[in-house]
Amino acid sequence: MEINSIMSSQLAQLQQTLQMSILDKTLNAGAGVVEMLAEMPAPAAEHPYKGQLFDAQV
Repeated sequence: MEINSIMSSQLAQLQQTLQMSILDKTLNAGAGVVEMLAEMPAPAAEHPYKGQLFDAQV
């Protein structure tokens, strides 16, 4: 087997391993963010105009 094809095959394997590692770390980090967002208290939704003055002429 030629050295170039061996190196090319090894490079492809290394790229795939690196992509899988990055994907795994991203998914693990994302899971922590989802849990943190789920634990946050939901802010009370304010009424769009209650307590404000507006002109309602007909």
